[in-house]
Amino acid sequence: MSHGVNPDRIIISGHRAVRDALRDTSTYSSDLQGDPDVRDYRQLPLEIDPPEHHLYRNALSQYFVKPTVEKSIPDFEYHTKRLMHHYFTGANTDVISSLVLPLVMHNLGVLYRRPQDVAEWISWGPDVWTAASPVRDGRVLHEYLDRIYAEARASVHSDIWNEIAYMEIEGKTISQTQFRGIAGVMLAGGRDTVVKLFTGMLWHLGKQPHDLQLLREDPTLIPRAIQEFLRFLTPLPQMARVIKSEGGGDQSGSEKQVGISFISGNYDESVFENPCEINIKREKIPHLSFGFGPHTCLGNHIAEIEARVFLEALVNSNLNWSIQSTDIRFHESPFRDVPDAFMSLVLTSWSGSDGVAKPLQILE
Repeated sequence: MSHGVNPDRIIISGHRAVRDALRDTSTYSSDLQGDPDVRDYRQLPLEIDPPEHHLYRNALSQYFVKPTVEKSIPDFEYHTKRLMHHYFTGANTDVISSLVLPLVMHNLGVLYRRPQDVAEWISWGPDVWTAASPVRDGRVLHEYLDRIYAEARASVHSDIWNEIAYMEIEGKTISQTQFRGIAGVMLAGGRDTVVKLFTGMLWHLGKQPHDLQLLREDPTLIPRAIQEFLRFLTPLPQMARVIKSEGGGDQSGSEKQVGISFISGNYDESVFENPCEINIKREKIPHLSFGFGPHTCLGNHIAEIEARVFLEALVNSNLNWSIQSTDIRFHESPFRDVPDAFMSLVLTSWSGSDGVAKPLQILE
């Protein structure tokens, strides 16, 4: 995504304060460009304010509304079961690189109608900005964006890039820079966040198998469980906003920025009882993992539907698993028990619940 954490920022925290700030775009503006070390353009519509923001959001919403995403469920199910079967019948390897990342990229290949790009997307790893090396660099992503823009303008393929390259805002076709801003966030925004969500689900259910059994006994809890995982894991913990001056102009510069702490809202004890515990029976989960207000995540339906297909496949299988090894970076206090990033997760799995080996039941 964008807007890395700056320790010198003023932080807006707490469920109510975060919601109020996200709703107040006239004070807390998204009119900024994040990731200046790797890009010189704005991610759209993420880094612009209403009313211009609404123009881009309305133009793009056709790809992200729930009925559109639901059309891809059969393909999501196919890739989920295929990749789960491959992982759980193979040697014990890292679940992120062997299952979760490939699955998320195959799902994007379905949504964007670009299956030919999935292998390339997988090769970038979980973070597009470190695709070439551990050092942040935008070269790999930008070479791809420039290539697909040229293809799209030449109408080489009929896919989402072709349609976006010819998208009009107020009667004017978007520029190549605007295309970069839109396509870039579509590839970055639904990537590391969903990888973290899926990995965190496997991690928790491996540590707490009674929750997996509970979901198997009562599958109606799956929607609640997904919202609770979203709350607990908070895939994007913080984003930046710019405080606008009284004269209406932006005040740029890091000292004029504030951090909007989604994670603090998701762990607000006045809203969530025992917030540091995952409670898949939790009834009211007004989490802020997709933000709030005008900039609510455009891809929220994608993440929720992907997660539902993934969790249903796990629940409906006869799989059980435990954690063989992990490499996890945790947040600092007061969220020290909450994973910030999963570097690796290796699982040991078996079929059946009685300890007797049985054929793996995933593929129908």
